[in-house]
Amino acid sequence: MFLVSNDMTATLPARSSLRLVADPGEHVAVRCTEGELWLIRDGDPKDTSLAASESFTMPEAGTVELYAITRASVRVTRCRTGAVGARGWRHWLARILSAQGAGYAGTHR
Repeated sequence: MFLVSNDMTATLPARSSLRLVADPGEHVAVRCTEGELWLIRDGDPKDTSLAASESFTMPEAGTVELYAITRASVRVTRCRTGAVGARGWRHWLARILSAQGAGYAGTHR
C-alpha cells in the first residue's frame, strides 16, 4: 500500500504493511492510535516499534515501511518546512507578475 494523500488515517490488518515516502523538505509524522507497529527505515540498522499513543517523525527525506504486528490504526501527517513553501510561493508570484508586466507596454514598475 502506498500513501498518496498529505494526511491520512488507516487501519492495517495484522501482518500487513504500509510504505511511506518523505520528499526533500518534508516531515512525516506517524502516530499509532491502536495496536502495535514496527517501523523499518531504509538505510537505518535500528528499527522502531510503536504501541498505541506513541509517535515517530521522519525528520528528513526517506522511506519507512510500517508493519502491523497486530491489527493497528495509524495517523500519518505530512508537513513542509516554512522556507520551502514560502520560496515556492514567492517564485510563483514573481513569475506571474513578470508575465503580466511583460505583455503591456505602458505598465509602470
